[in-house]
Amino acid sequence: MTTELREYRPGSHHAADLVLVGYDVEATDGPLGRVEQDAGDHLLVDTRPWVPGAPLLVPIGTVARVDHLELVVHLDFPRARIRLAPPPAAIELAGRGPTAADRVDRSGARPGG
Repeated sequence: MTTELREYRPGSHHAADLVLVGYDVEATDGPLGRVEQDAGDHLLVDTRPWVPGAPLLVPIGTVARVDHLELVVHLDFPRARIRLAPPPAAIELAGRGPTAADRVDRSGARPGG
């Protein structure tokens, strides 16, 4: 995989100190899902109901911009291309970043707290 797909693009407005878990994901043609895990160079995205089955990995180099006020990650490709993303088993994610269980909800409170 090229370095360009493993790094956020300049101007994408990614804040290094914030994780994207819980953010909605929008493709160029509509909603795609929600970030389940921010693995550093990939986002594990729960794509139901758009793509049936397991969550998919989306390289962070495909992120066009991040809207931290609306909690939305905007990608630069249509939903049909998500089918080309690798399955989670293709890359070891264990211990690589926060998961949905760790996310801060939209009100700022931690789940269960």
